Amino acid sequence: MASWGTQLGLLLWKNFTYRRRQRIQLAIEILWPLFLFLILISVRRSHPPFKQHECHFPNKALPSAGTLSWLQGIICNMNNPCFRHPTAGEAPGVVGNFDGSM
Repeated sequence: MASWGTQLGLLLWKNFTYRRRQRIQLAIEILWPLFLFLILISVRRSHPPFKQHECHFPNKALPSAGTLSWLQGIICNMNNPCFRHPTAGEAPGVVGNFDGSM
């Protein structure tokens, strides 16, 4: 394991000495990731995360349920509302509740 660490250290040193000859490229390679990281930090501080409740969406029929049921599911739920509690038909074992959709 010591030889692996030594080899890695020598490889990194060789890469650094090779890059040291091209100073502008070395500066860009070091400063660019730091710049991106600082942007991420500033965005995270300006927009802190907020706690949101669990979201349950209404059921939508698949195309295999029929064209009319599928189109009704798309048109009726176009705004895609979010509910705090489970919607009808979300229980395990319930296959579909689109029988009375007409």
